[in-house]
This record gives sequence, C-alpha cells and structure tokens, in this order.
Amino acid sequence: MTLENSTVKPTTNWVVRLAFLINIISLGGFMMVVPLGPDLVKSINLNPAHIGYLIGGAMFGSAVLTWLLADHLDKYDRKSVLVLFLLLRGLCLIACGFATTPIALIILFTLSGSFTGPASSVLMAAVIDVTPPPNRGRVMAFIGSAFSIAAILMVPLSLLVSLYFSWQINFWIFGGLGLVLAVLCVMAFPTMTSHIQSGGKAKQKAVSVLFAQSKVKIALLVVAIQILAHFLIISNFSAYFQFNLSFPREHMSALYFGGGAASFIALQFTGKLFDKGIRHQLHIVSALLVALSLYLIFIETPQVNALFVLFALMMTVSTVRMSATTSIISHLPSPPQRAAFMSINNSVSNVASGAAGFLSAALLTTTADNKIVGMDWVAMLSIFLTVAAPLVLWRWVNHDSLIIPNNNQAPPIAKS
Repeated sequence: MTLENSTVKPTTNWVVRLAFLINIISLGGFMMVVPLGPDLVKSINLNPAHIGYLIGGAMFGSAVLTWLLADHLDKYDRKSVLVLFLLLRGLCLIACGFATTPIALIILFTLSGSFTGPASSVLMAAVIDVTPPPNRGRVMAFIGSAFSIAAILMVPLSLLVSLYFSWQINFWIFGGLGLVLAVLCVMAFPTMTSHIQSGGKAKQKAVSVLFAQSKVKIALLVVAIQILAHFLIISNFSAYFQFNLSFPREHMSALYFGGGAASFIALQFTGKLFDKGIRHQLHIVSALLVALSLYLIFIETPQVNALFVLFALMMTVSTVRMSATTSIISHLPSPPQRAAFMSINNSVSNVASGAAGFLSAALLTTTADNKIVGMDWVAMLSIFLTVAAPLVLWRWVNHDSLIIPNNNQAPPIAKS
C-alpha cells in the first residue's frame, strides 16, 4: 500500500511514513517475545505457562504510564514527547538483553512497555492531526500494515537470530533501532503544536470531556473486549504450537512470514473499503473469521501442515479487524483531545492485554514435558469475546454518524 495517489500533503506523508517505520520496529520488538518464548524456556528456565506474565507486565506498565499522562500529552509538542519516549524505550530494550533470570527480564521488558504506550498515543494523534478525514481509513490501513511487515521480516529474522546466535542479540538490535528512530524523528518529524489548548474552558480536562460521551465509553469497552480475546491466545500460541502440536522450531520463521504476507496483501484492499464507509461490515466479517480460525486451530487440533494456512488466516483477519476498529473510533475525538483519546485507548488496550496475559497464565498449566493444558477452554472464551465485540460496536456506536465529510483540510503544522 502506498500513499502516492492520495490527496495528503508532503508533510503528512513524512509523518505517516515515519509512523509506519516506528510501528514496524515497535511491533517487531514486542511481537518477537511470544515466538521466542520456547527459547527463553530453555535458556533462562522461564515456565511455558508464564509467558503471559512477560506480556502482561509490559502491557500493564504501558497502561499505567499512558493513563497517568493522558491529560498532559496534548499540552506539549508531539515531536518532543515522541522522541523522549522512543529514547527511553530503546534503552530499556537494550538492557533486556543483559537479563539472566525470568524476573529480571520481566521487569526490564515491563519498563520498555511502559514507555511504548505514551509514544504510540502521541504518534497516532499526530497521524490523525495531519490526515484529512476522507483519507484516514486508507492511512490507518497503511500504518496497520506495519503489523504485517513486522511479522514478515522482523519476527522471522528474530527467530533465526535466536536459533543460530542468541536471543539476547534481538533485544540489542531492536533497542538500537529505537535509538536510531529517535534521532531520525529529531531530524525529520515536524514540530506539532497547533493542538495545544490555552485559556478558559479549553483547559477542561480532556479525559473528563471524553468520558462524558457515551460513544467513547462504548468504543473503549469494545476495544477492551477485542484485545482481551486476542491476547488470551497470542500470549501462548507459540509454546502451544511447538510443545503441543509438535510444530518444528525451525519452521516458525516461515509460519510468521506466511501470515504476515497474507495480512499485508489483504490490507491493500481493505483500506479503500474503509474510506468508502464499509468499516462496520468488515469489522463483523473479520471477527467471525477470527473465531473460525481459533476454533480450527485450538479445538479441532489440526495437522502440522494445516497450521500454515490456518495461522495465515488468523493473522490476516486479525489485522483487518484491528484496522477496522481503529478506523471507526478515530473519528470520535476532536483535535484538542486526540492524544488524550489515543492515550486512553492505549491504556484500555494495554490493561486488557495485560489482564489476558495474566488470566491465561492463571488458567493454563503445564505437564512435565512442557505441554500446555487448558488451551481449548481459553480458546472458547476468546471466540465468545471475539464475536461479541463488533456486534456491540455496531449496535451502540451508530455507523451513520461516522460518515466522513468530504473535507480535505487538516490542522496546520508548524515547520520544524
């Protein structure tokens, strides 16, 4: 997906492309932890059923810091805030590579996750600020495709690095890339201050204003349900594939590559459909397909060869579902409240994903040979939540009120 034929301005393209690049590195640094779980089991004696604690800690840390800063992020230049948190996150990831025990790794990875939340909030607020409403669906799909690229390139490469060298090198690489991105933002990201409020009623807390709107509360509830369902499975699937389904460790890179490629191709088409107003429909269809893939993988117990196709299906429709959700809810906040809204959204997402990680770890047990017990029940819970989320959003967040006006204007941006 490219932005060459869109009506967005050059500055917008710079922001969007930097956001795309930052998302690739951020997602890659986070996504690699789950498939590396079995390697951590062997290297630092991490319990397979406790991989969810590693993910949950990072998500809860992100949620707490993002929530505490939600009322303050819109008071500062988006560029300065973004650079600060990219630097802090990069340093923490580098430190993760020096961990020698599960506890040390969990603590350091939690710190890196804490700084990821505010950075993501400001980044997405900046993208929405500079993108005209008629183009937001396509832009959100473009940025969402960073998930696919991370799955195609970053995760397979991380698995290969861990297989042939060591898992520590991955943290040093992603931490170093984070520092490089911070420097790149200093040089290329525009100064963005037009959203800053001043005087009178404008100083009313953005969080209070947002929570006064029923549609915002419903949208956040749906995000929480959707993320909870997603991370109940994601936190443990790599260990389940390898220990329960005997999926070869050396083929994990190919599994992620295939899933990422399929989801990237799908997003080439769905972004334009979002801009045509077909958001809720795609949200519902993709959720149903996610539920189907979960049933076939975790309840039917397929053959190893079938996992390539089923995993690709799960990744593809999960990516489409997430992009559809972002496209729908991005039109709810006004410009002075966007960073606050994205902060709340990220906090809700991170609390839900953290809760899912801890809940799955509490529900699951392991056998002497590291097989995970109870995954079928966790999958059934995930299926129920997956189907419920888009139906709630369709019913209570009126899709007719989200028709995008034919307006190509975006807020002004101060030049860097």
